[in-house]
Amino acid sequence: MSRSAARLSALAADADPWRGLPFELEARQGYKEWQHFVVFGEGWTLLFNLSLEGGAGKATTIVCQGEWQGHVARCRRPDVRPGRLDATFDRAAMRWRGGRYEIRNQGDGPRMEVVLAPASVPSLSHDIRVGSGSHLSWCLVPRLLASGWVEIGGRRVSFEDRLAYHDHNWGRFRWGGDFSWEWGCAVPPDAAVPWMVVFSRMNDRARTRTTATSVFLLRGGDIVRYFRNAEARFTTEGIVDARPSGRVPAAAALLLPDQDRDVPRWTRLDACRGGESLSGEVEALVRGQILVPSETDVRGVVRLNEVDARAWIRGICAGEAFEFEGPCLLEVVRG
Repeated sequence: MSRSAARLSALAADADPWRGLPFELEARQGYKEWQHFVVFGEGWTLLFNLSLEGGAGKATTIVCQGEWQGHVARCRRPDVRPGRLDATFDRAAMRWRGGRYEIRNQGDGPRMEVVLAPASVPSLSHDIRVGSGSHLSWCLVPRLLASGWVEIGGRRVSFEDRLAYHDHNWGRFRWGGDFSWEWGCAVPPDAAVPWMVVFSRMNDRARTRTTATSVFLLRGGDIVRYFRNAEARFTTEGIVDARPSGRVPAAAALLLPDQDRDVPRWTRLDACRGGESLSGEVEALVRGQILVPSETDVRGVVRLNEVDARAWIRGICAGEAFEFEGPCLLEVVRG
């Protein structure tokens, strides 16, 4: 491992361990925490998530290649220790070995084993407001190189040095509260291109009031610009009116109509500071949904829309023009 790679691994290991409270306290205080990984393959996208909530855990593994498919596995007693990165959720797990993340799912849903090497510095944001009296902290390691295999449609697909994204969130809020968010990660099709973008917008549930915006621009392993709030503006156009191609857990989908108006067809972002600027267009292509019970309505279901998308990004940074077109994962959540 080079000195640069060792430094990035050390930074990730220091910033990213599980924060989790003991399970008995988590259940009483509404604590939530999750570790989230996205791998951008050649014509496919893999999402893997380990989450703690209400004194139990869930492992979500979904993959999109033309349509979304996957599974949410519940774990009554995950093996998670605060201050460490390792965690086991029955037959799904994450490890920290040799300066790299190792993730796997050997249970139901798409099976996979992936090693992810940090290729960027982490960024940490504390106590982001998520509705009244609620907050969420966010640690992101936005650029990694992933190698391993994943099963897609019953076929094992091997890959090496594909671009990937990771974040880690923790805090206290209630699903079904007065919030919504849009988040996205846009990458070039070739890891040799150094640029990538991560963006997010926090709103109230009705999406009539924006509480925070952010756009991260990366060049290689560095976050070279961070545009926020008044510096970053989002607009949307159209609606993806097709039925989601995959909804998990499937039983929760029985409570929902076939169609909704959650996801815009186009998401546009414009960010500027001084003489530097970034603009982007994201076209939503195929969406799936991860369904979560509402904590404010006993009959309600919260929809986490995971959208396979295409992005066009351009701008000027430190006098250098950049531009790329590539895959994007867009997440649209209604509280």
